[in-house]
Amino acid sequence: MKNSIEIRQERAELIGKADALLNLAKEESRDFSADEQTSYDGMMNNIDKLAKDIEVVERQEKLNAEIASNVTSTPSVEPKEVREYSFFKAIQGSMNNNLSGVEKEMHEEAQNEARSAGRTINGLGIPSFMLEQRADVTQGDVSGVTGSHIAPTNVLAYADAMREASVFDKVGANILSGLSANTTIPVTGASSVEWEGEIDAAADGGAQFGKVELSPVRLAAYVNISKQLLLQNGNAAEAAIIRDLGRAVGQKMDAAIFDTAGVTGAPASLGAAASTTFTGAAYSPDASIMADFVSAEQALAEAGGLEGNLSYVASPALMAELKRSAQVASVSAGVQGNLINGYPSYFTNGCTKSAGVSADFYFGDFSKLYIGMFGGLDIMVDPYSVAVNGQTRLVLNQYMDWGVSDGAGFVKATSVTA
Repeated sequence: MKNSIEIRQERAELIGKADALLNLAKEESRDFSADEQTSYDGMMNNIDKLAKDIEVVERQEKLNAEIASNVTSTPSVEPKEVREYSFFKAIQGSMNNNLSGVEKEMHEEAQNEARSAGRTINGLGIPSFMLEQRADVTQGDVSGVTGSHIAPTNVLAYADAMREASVFDKVGANILSGLSANTTIPVTGASSVEWEGEIDAAADGGAQFGKVELSPVRLAAYVNISKQLLLQNGNAAEAAIIRDLGRAVGQKMDAAIFDTAGVTGAPASLGAAASTTFTGAAYSPDASIMADFVSAEQALAEAGGLEGNLSYVASPALMAELKRSAQVASVSAGVQGNLINGYPSYFTNGCTKSAGVSADFYFGDFSKLYIGMFGGLDIMVDPYSVAVNGQTRLVLNQYMDWGVSDGAGFVKATSVTA
């Protein structure tokens, strides 16, 4: 799709041609010939159509700009400050209401971030830019050695752990981090393309535009940690707890995204967005196990979605059954390592499985899935609920949402039975 500047240039050229044709007739003091009249009318129709296209495309460009403006800007924080942040120190400061130093500074950054989105931090705040830092920060000069790597900051393990524990990142979903307000993703639909005569006016082929709206929904997870561990002063212990929180969130997200029935309170699952669904067939460990996968590819092709970076996502039980069946000669050609019919395959406990008897899977281009992460973390420090066990409970709150730009890009297969 051309941008608004290119369409304006095209329209200006048409206006110039129409003006030249009109001036020629005026100079010769005559009316248009039949062919000239048809050509002139066609150009005027296209000029009007392009004016409509400009309006639509400029609207999309405005929406894109809104998305960019909704992403929280990253404060200027020195690597040394990031390195010195202690998660355990922040927890203790939150419990005792005496945050100080860089921990207090980061908490205030999280408060400002939440305030800009119309929310409040009720516990310990960690701003979004801290979560998106990589676990291998480089400082310009450490102990006189330029470019040395410093010890990883504990908080930096969170985003990595969340992605590692989930499938949505591996299959290429678009993850929009640090959003500060409701966000609209513009979606381009199919254009109308028709065959026309050489001098016939072109039909209106303007693309149709829709949108995917992302609004923050709260996801809560918790871990219990020993009070003795909180007294430790080591990056490894802190990173382990942060990774546990990240894994818990990643697994919860997978369960809500890929559960075909959906999860109460969560955004709609991918199963609700898929335009094409079918019920799988029963099979024995032979070539018939491939039938449902071939049917999924056929269904996606017929829906016009057999393009892009396609892959399969299924439950571990279904993937295991598939690999067991791959020992049969008639199946082995379709299953090569983690490829099914040449397409990458991934497994997640998020895909529905019923008592080991039936399971669901998805096939499609998962880049059509958009996941919005709003702000950073709000961690409630609860020293009472599991105090009898000598533990402190950390309740993590993170706001997120997801949506699909094109349901025709996915196929959902349900009740594939063994």
